[in-house]
Amino acid sequence: MRAILLSKSRSLGDSLPLEEHLSRRLERAHLFLLCSGRAALTVLLKVLKRCSSRQEVVIPAYTCFSVASAVARAGLKIRLCDVDQKTLDLDHRSLLQLDLGKALCVIPSGLYGLPGDLMTLEDISRDSGAFLVDDAAQCLGAALHGKACGTFGDAGFYSLGRGKNITAMGGGILVTHREDLTELIRQEVGQIPVSPTTSACSAAVSALFYGMMLRPSRYWILDRVPFLGLGASRFEPHFPIAQLSPYQRRLAGRILPLLDLYNGHRRNVAEWLRRGIEGVEGVEIPHPVPGAEPIYLRFPILARDETQRSRLLRRLRHAGIAASASYPTAIGNIPGIDSYLAQDQQPCPGARSIAKRIITLPTHPYVTPLDVEKIVAIIRQSYERPHKANA
Repeated sequence: MRAILLSKSRSLGDSLPLEEHLSRRLERAHLFLLCSGRAALTVLLKVLKRCSSRQEVVIPAYTCFSVASAVARAGLKIRLCDVDQKTLDLDHRSLLQLDLGKALCVIPSGLYGLPGDLMTLEDISRDSGAFLVDDAAQCLGAALHGKACGTFGDAGFYSLGRGKNITAMGGGILVTHREDLTELIRQEVGQIPVSPTTSACSAAVSALFYGMMLRPSRYWILDRVPFLGLGASRFEPHFPIAQLSPYQRRLAGRILPLLDLYNGHRRNVAEWLRRGIEGVEGVEIPHPVPGAEPIYLRFPILARDETQRSRLLRRLRHAGIAASASYPTAIGNIPGIDSYLAQDQQPCPGARSIAKRIITLPTHPYVTPLDVEKIVAIIRQSYERPHKANA
């Protein structure tokens, strides 16, 4: 598989512009290219603010910190909704208990490339008069009932950041089929500058280094390179907003034709991992919602508890596997976030449990069957050893 991917990447040559490739994939949606996924979301939220007097944005209580950062950057209040530990989707019962009459929009997250139940969420949002924003930052190429993630609801967005299935070492894509929103977004984007040349140079250096170090045997080094910031989760309400640089547009456009190959490999790795880990007592594997076609940017599992997770992460990393604890806390526990939260938040025990128990495993194109065997063996040994000691 790796040989095929590398051969394909060398034979790409000149390719269609990024916008043309994406437009073909997304049923001729209107596209806007920004410097990051959170910038794309912020632009959208500012536009939606012009369409409604509502000030609350419903987001999962466990998700990427960038989502919360974008809501804060847009001058709106964060309303947290608990997360279903079995699917990592929004907990629908918790969502229906919220006062959605105050919600400007609902933003479900397709964490690790697993789509949520977006059709049901469309209905809930529509009935409450809220917009639905399809957060497909980690779902480029995923689908639900045959429809591309990112195209549900009123608008959606993707990320081209580090670690995504297609990366320009930064970048975001804002997508909508609504003509009224398209015009408003065009006006907003027209006032935004293009990323400076220094950003493009930084992206070029990062892309080169990232590509060299992506193999599992070297991946641990990336955690120790500060300028890459790989794996860092930060709540930053004052990040820059710019249009995507020409260099990054070309970079993403050249890689995009490989998206289906990359995603196919990730799905294969996820299936191998599922077969090897499923049934291990003490390990839960979140499952896709019905009709979902995930792309598994990472393969998530839930350890028995925080102590077990720490032990398992140490063993995996010692073996050279880039396992991750993902986002370090639930959104409501981020230091300094209180002033950005709407008042009277509901408790979100599911999100807090996920934050303490989750491990994500690599699925990228350099992960081999031997790597999968190593991962499975470590997980099985970690959980079977106590049982043997008690026998």
